[in-house]
Amino acid sequence: MVSAPTEIRVSRDRRTLTVSFEDDKRYALPAEMLRVLSPSAEVKGHGPGQAVTVPGKRNVGIMTLEPAGNYAILHRL
Repeated sequence: MVSAPTEIRVSRDRRTLTVSFEDDKRYALPAEMLRVLSPSAEVKGHGPGQAVTVPGKRNVGIMTLEPAGNYAILHRL
């Protein structure tokens, strides 16, 4: 079972999302990577085999974070 994060923090420059867990593991996720790997239709397409690498997503920042249900967050880039 995956544990829930103990802390989710956006860096001051809004370019990195850091997720921390009870076991002292910490993951720094760049905003650019989150945008390029997004589950959005722009990236994944509308069906199997339609995923693309979306160019021009440099210098993106995290604008907001919102809880989504009991286990997720939505981020706006």
